[in-house]
Amino acid sequence: MNLGYKQLMLAFLFGILILFSISSSSALNKTVSNQSIQAKQSIDQAQKDIFEMMSKNISIKRVNETYQEAIQIYSAQIALEEKGGNPDYKIVIRDASDISSIKKIALQAKDELAVFEENYQSAKKESDLSAFQNDYNSIMTSFSDERFEDTLTLINKGYTTISQIQSEQTTTNAVYLATSKTVKDFFIQNWFVILITCSVTLFLPLIFWNTLIKLKMKIKLNNLIVQKKAINGLIKEMQSNYFKTKKMSETEYNIKLKKYDELLRDIDRQVMVLREGMLKRNKAKEKFNKT
Repeated sequence: MNLGYKQLMLAFLFGILILFSISSSSALNKTVSNQSIQAKQSIDQAQKDIFEMMSKNISIKRVNETYQEAIQIYSAQIALEEKGGNPDYKIVIRDASDISSIKKIALQAKDELAVFEENYQSAKKESDLSAFQNDYNSIMTSFSDERFEDTLTLINKGYTTISQIQSEQTTTNAVYLATSKTVKDFFIQNWFVILITCSVTLFLPLIFWNTLIKLKMKIKLNNLIVQKKAINGLIKEMQSNYFKTKKMSETEYNIKLKKYDELLRDIDRQVMVLREGMLKRNKAKEKFNKT
């Protein structure tokens, strides 16, 4: 744990101490307003959200600043209320709600980043992803800088970019091999016809275009299968943490399980569409060959 993070934790704990002092003082005042009670409950929930982020090793600098602001405003409004003034706890409640929203996005970003990291490492073994390095660094930096919303957006773009890189590399190699073999066989078997007319070569782009499309579909299908395997692995690990080691709460388990189920359903839908498309192209090719 570095010095900056220790200082951050001390600031957070100091805020909790202030809140405890305020709560103790307010408990002696029998005329505390309903809005004050609501604000106190909101701050307590924000405190739980921050502790949950810390337990998941997620940086809390962003939420801690909001939390400290909420405590300071709450302290001032409590003092004003005790003196018979007209306090306003709206900002306190708003800040606490912002912390809750950030926590939810942060947990989602952490889960999706874990899935993406596994897919990235797997793809890196099969393809040259040096062109993707800057994008990868941006994804990791966005999470460490607590720009969790950007992390989710960059991850989605990352999947597309990796797929395009793999597609281009596979297509280049496949086209070279397919072209060499096909053209050689074509000239050997049809050299006399070629000498008579070159019009037959007009059909070659159509043949290769269909091959390229099928290759891209296969690459995308393989990527989806890898993603599904990674998500299933995370589900098994999550189930172990929940049922065996009890390291996960029921609420967190249900939220994550729902998210993973949604990801798996979306992958299954894409796989089905791709396989139907590939089947149609194969049937069309068989029909063309028969004619």
